[in-house]
Amino acid sequence: MTDEHHLLIAHVAQVLLRTNGSALCVRRQPDAALTPGQLTVIGGHVQADEPLDHAARRKVEEEAGVSISSAHPEFCGLVHQYAPRGHDRITAVFVAQSWTGEPHNTEPDEDERLFWVSTEKPPPDCHPHTATIFQLLTEGPSYRALDWPISGGTL
Repeated sequence: MTDEHHLLIAHVAQVLLRTNGSALCVRRQPDAALTPGQLTVIGGHVQADEPLDHAARRKVEEEAGVSISSAHPEFCGLVHQYAPRGHDRITAVFVAQSWTGEPHNTEPDEDERLFWVSTEKPPPDCHPHTATIFQLLTEGPSYRALDWPISGGTL
């Protein structure tokens, strides 16, 4: 590879709390650095020496105040998103249909509020990455390459 940026990859784990065809999403604060004002699923960066499923469970506890047992997050898919001027993202997506506690916004400084969103007909203010994740739900465990340039270059 001639482009050094492809060596920089952010590893992210996201988890969908899902019930009755809906998934729990957060709306980022208008001044948030990541997807301001858009709906996105719960998740974040993987810490050093942390398995992906542990990161997903940690993030849902940090962002929504609920606990998921180690037996309940099911692998849903993998998204590899190209970022021409930043870090590519590899996102492992998990889904949980049972949890302990009532989801609530535990990070009001970062997230405006929580919403239950239809996974079949997401609202237009869903982040494109979130819409891709919803597609994984309907098609089963799979892999998606997102925003990559057309083949023929140095890729």
